[in-house]
Amino acid sequence: MTAVQKQKRASSLVAKAWIFLGVFALLVAFTGGASRYDAIQIVPLRALSCLMLIPAIYYLSMQDLRKNWVLLSLLGGLVLHTAVQLVPLPPSIWQGLPGREVIVLLDEAVGLHDAWRPLTMTPMRTWNALGALIVPITGLLLAISLAASARVLLHLVAGLGVLNAVLGLLQVVSGRFSSLYLYEVTNRGGVVGIFANENHSGIFAACSMLVVARLAIQARADRNPKWMGIIYPGAFALILFAALVGGSRAGFAASLGAAFVSLGMFALSSKTGKKRSGVDPIRACMDRHPAITTAVPLIAVLATVSAFVFLGRASAFADLLARDSFADLRWELYPVLGEMLRTFWFVGSGFGSFEQVYRMFEPTDLLMPRYVNQAHNDWVQLLIEGGVVAGVFLVTALLWVAKAIWKLTSVPSERGTALSWIGLFAIIGGASLIDYPLRTPLFQIICVWLLLALSRDYRGQVAT
Repeated sequence: MTAVQKQKRASSLVAKAWIFLGVFALLVAFTGGASRYDAIQIVPLRALSCLMLIPAIYYLSMQDLRKNWVLLSLLGGLVLHTAVQLVPLPPSIWQGLPGREVIVLLDEAVGLHDAWRPLTMTPMRTWNALGALIVPITGLLLAISLAASARVLLHLVAGLGVLNAVLGLLQVVSGRFSSLYLYEVTNRGGVVGIFANENHSGIFAACSMLVVARLAIQARADRNPKWMGIIYPGAFALILFAALVGGSRAGFAASLGAAFVSLGMFALSSKTGKKRSGVDPIRACMDRHPAITTAVPLIAVLATVSAFVFLGRASAFADLLARDSFADLRWELYPVLGEMLRTFWFVGSGFGSFEQVYRMFEPTDLLMPRYVNQAHNDWVQLLIEGGVVAGVFLVTALLWVAKAIWKLTSVPSERGTALSWIGLFAIIGGASLIDYPLRTPLFQIICVWLLLALSRDYRGQVAT
């Protein structure tokens, strides 16, 4: 293949990446925002995700697989582990697994003591979990096969962030019975955007703020048209506004953190951009006086947040200060989660099984009309459902992320980028300590694309 042919192929892939990934992003945005296994939207989501696998496989090459073997191995290992949990085991093995004692007694009482059962305690839920993996698999293979650059992937995430903010604000304006709420089980009256849960929407708002900030800094460094200098700050302000209006305490705190991390990124970019200003007097002035250019957006952010707080428009801030704000069911669950973890840490109870297995451990003082469907701590729930193998996958992924970010910090001009990645994964990891954002297909796609973008940054690969 000649150089001209390679250039034409690369240009063609860029256009196809925008088209296919854009369509897929919209599909997941409007059907993948709920974590419930019985949400009706998962039917078209998974069916259409299977169709989107066709172009992904068609454009995929062995070279693409070799370049991205780490992410593919981690996702493939998760698929294999989930499938293994569904393999029937002989009674002599299954009955000896921890946590199965009650079911063994029930089997003996009804004469099923010789029945073969899979490792998972809830086979139908684990089958559902296995089917759910088609969405992140399609998202990853599609982005890899079309050679989507980090910039393309981040623009898609930023676009989803703006869509989430706009839809969330329209939901509040149109009232709690608005048809703009996409899911039956949702936080009506709140800012949920393209999600079913306002916490997930708020956490994604914080993540998308960091992505928009990074894109703005890159646009400034690349001497893009000046009108783009309005687009990115406008998108950042819109997303921050939606996060402040929302009622999510986690989203409020994460968005404030994202705003300050963005200022740190801007300050670092000013320090490394002093020799790139060229003849543009405005950019030259900004690079010569980084303290002033950092202080202006800092004052703007503080003024905006203060106005919302003092005018009583930040309901999440009021919830944070409420006397019973930490008298939350999440904290009462920890002793139960500890007992479940001690029981299932080795082989796990099966992916998707938490809701039903929890009822075996639920104390009487936590019985209530509402039920617990997730652990509200995804780190612990992953170990409960997946056991030590899932823990190995988690540690491997964390080590890879840490290695990639550490590599970026060693390059002075990339320290702002490294800070953005630290902020992004700190927000997602912190949110997973108190909630379950990665249980939604939409957040899974966002996380997969962020990991692939980090991989592009790590290798210094530019596909556009």
